[in-house]
Amino acid sequence: MSITSPIPVLEGDRGAELSADGEELLLRRPDEVLRIPFAAIARVSVERRDVAVELTAPAGTEPTVYRVKGVSAAAATVFADAVNAALPDRDESEEPADGATLVVTRSLVSGDERDEGDEEGEDERERGLGVSGRWVTCTALVAVAALAVVVGLLDKNWGRGIATLLLGELGVGSTLLTWTGLRTSFDGWYLPRYGITVDAQQVYRHGTTTNAYTATDGVTRYVGGDNEGKPVRVAYHPRKPQIAIVRKGWGELAGTLSLLLVIAAISGFIDYGTLALALPAFDG
Repeated sequence: MSITSPIPVLEGDRGAELSADGEELLLRRPDEVLRIPFAAIARVSVERRDVAVELTAPAGTEPTVYRVKGVSAAAATVFADAVNAALPDRDESEEPADGATLVVTRSLVSGDERDEGDEEGEDERERGLGVSGRWVTCTALVAVAALAVVVGLLDKNWGRGIATLLLGELGVGSTLLTWTGLRTSFDGWYLPRYGITVDAQQVYRHGTTTNAYTATDGVTRYVGGDNEGKPVRVAYHPRKPQIAIVRKGWGELAGTLSLLLVIAAISGFIDYGTLALALPAFDG
């Protein structure tokens, strides 16, 4: 039977939410929604502030259990009593079905779906450097290594070649760091003005704390950042919602930009030093 009287919605840790909807339970997580019909549920149990939804299972098999931790103890007791009372009567002489096969799961994470970006021509920035950025970086590293070998052969001094290699690779790394930081800073300026800003929820995912936000397409995505439990807002690109940043104050953005300009100046000196070290080998 379905639940007719109002029962509480259980809000647990890490963005989990458990509620009743007609003749099924809805288990919402930041990355998915599970629809659990009453026919698949053996019982709902409560232990302090934890709720466990145990599914039916054939004899001799381990039942599937969905747990929601950190809920209100009072609300959990009311919830469990109401759901258990609404579960359908079962014939004890019949073998129970595997309730896990009746659960419908809908993913909310774009990464769990087919790569939509290939069809939409999405910007590659959401994948870190992107394909082109990785190719440029690898090409620069190989070019520096080749230059170091040539310098060593021409100068007949492998000390100069090794120094060129070390200084050149350091220059590539610092230049890459500068470019990535400047691009992120640009997004920090551009997206709050021309993008869409929404409230985000901090969740624990894949062993780290991140921020979950839902765009207008209904897909939940994630952008990194540990904000010490403080509420945050995320700004994302209206046509490419996978491009997003956690909004920061102008003072913090200006401080980051100043640091990047210093790193850019250091990168320029390193790149100049690499050329100054390598070019004399070609004079002889």
